Order: sequence, then structure tokens, then C-alpha cells
Amino acid sequence: MKLNRRNFLGTGGLALLGASLSGVSCSEPSGASADNAAGTFQPEGWKKLLQESSKYPKLDAHNHIWEGSNADQINESCELLGITRAACSIPGGKTPEEIRVNNDAIIKGMKAYPQRIMGQCYIDPRFKKEALDEIDRCVDQGMVMLGELYDSVRISDPLYYPIVERCIKHRIPMMLHGVTTLGNWRPGYLPTNPPNSSLPDDFVEIGNRYPEAMIICGHIGGGGNWEYMCRVLQHAPSVFLDTSGSVSDEGMIDMAVQYLGVDRLLFATDMNYETGVGKIMWANLTESDRKKVFFENFNNLLRKAGNHVN
Repeated sequence: MKLNRRNFLGTGGLALLGASLSGVSCSEPSGASADNAAGTFQPEGWKKLLQESSKYPKLDAHNHIWEGSNADQINESCELLGITRAACSIPGGKTPEEIRVNNDAIIKGMKAYPQRIMGQCYIDPRFKKEALDEIDRCVDQGMVMLGELYDSVRISDPLYYPIVERCIKHRIPMMLHGVTTLGNWRPGYLPTNPPNSSLPDDFVEIGNRYPEAMIICGHIGGGGNWEYMCRVLQHAPSVFLDTSGSVSDEGMIDMAVQYLGVDRLLFATDMNYETGVGKIMWANLTESDRKKVFFENFNNLLRKAGNHVN
């Protein structure tokens, strides 16, 4: 399917930069000029921002294929946004058999676009034997990591210990859905995510138990209190944070850098392609910082198992 701009925005889960990022209303990324402080409006400012971003190679650490039907759209979206490769998963499946079918759809996407799509293996730690076998199978099929592991079990639960240990053995990262909605982390409020969703505190606990593991907390912009996420994750220096999610509040990336350091941030879109690129371009990052976040940090994790991009 050939995508025009309308289909690209609609089917790829995108949002116009001008509709969701204050940065594209100005002529330069944040901190670039004195005029920027005044918020000078540029009707097509997103074009300049997008053009400027094209000089940076990018690795997307968090993306999705849904039932194998949109691999072609992912490929085209990445081409338009200058994303070299995207790590994709299908998070879900109630049984080991359903999970295997979903992972097979990822393998199909990898084969269709071997220079674009990297595979993320999904498992459920409640099925210990099947999960460990599936990790081995997916790695043998060329998948580069686990992801996006969801909310059947918190990552701090002992059920995750053998999963983390298997990832350490294969020298691959693992990425989990992170939650910071109020009711999930503060008593007395109604939870808005399943109670087994992993909180930043859970990432700290598992990260400190397995400091040699490459654990990624998914989508700082996934909704909820991203300030809380930054403040808590600073206490687990081995845990990484991906920058994806539809929320693109001003100051989000800057605060993550302040509390975690630029070396722990991984560029990702979670299918919010334009906002994913825009929030990195609009943050107060140096040229070296952008290169790290967009490409080098994730590539260094992939390098541990020889899955890096040259």
C-alpha cells in the first residue's frame, strides 16, 4: 500500500508536529536563538525541524507491528522520518500458542524488511518453560531483544528472575511497559492500569538486583507522571528509559537528562513517529547528545550480542 500524507498520519499513529509540539511553532529548536525565546510562530516550522533532524541516523527502540499487517507502513514511515531501523513487537497473547503466533508475525516482518525491522520477542513470565524456550527460539530467528513486555506480572516479581537471567545469557536488552498513572503508585486513588503494571519503583528493584542486565523502561511519554518516573529511575543507574509515547510535554526530555543522564535515554516512537523525532529535536541537547539519544545509546546495547547497526 502506497501511503500519501493523510494515510501516513492516520494509519501510522502519527500526530502533526504543529498540533502537538510547541517547538514546531518556532523557527529553531530550543535554545538555538534569541528569537526562539519569544516563541516566533512559523506556520510550517515543522518542516525545518524535520529537515534538520534528517542529518541524524536513528534507531527506534520501541515500535509495533499489529498482526503483521503494517510492516510496509512502518517501513515507509521510518523512511520519511529518517529512522534507520525500528525494533518491533506484538505485545499480547493469552496463551503460549497465541504468543508464538504473534512472534511469528514479527519474524515475517523482519524477513520482509530485513534492513528496517528488528524483532522484539514477547513472552509471559507466568509460563516459565514456554517463555524461556520462546526467548531461545526468537533469538535463533534473529530477534534482538525482548519487548514490549506488558502487565501480567510486575518486573520486580520473582517470576521475572529467570527471564532476566536468560536475557543476560543472550546479552540482549529487554523492554517493559512502564506505568506512572497516579492510582497505580499512590494509595487511595483508583488505579487506571492493571495492578500488575510495572512502576518505576519495580524497575529500580530489578535493576539493582541485576545491574548487568540491559533493562529498558518503556515510553516516558506514555501518559502519567513522567516527573515521578525520572526522579525514581535515577536510583537504578543500569536501567534505561525510552523517549516514546504520545505525550510530548515541554521539559520532559530535559528532565530525563537531568536525572538520568543522556547516556541512559533511547530514542523511540511507539508509533508516534513525528512527535517522537520532534521531542528530541526540541529538547536542550547538544549535537553530541542528539547523536547518542537518536542512535548511539541503543546501538551500544545491541552491540553486546553483535546485533548493532554499522
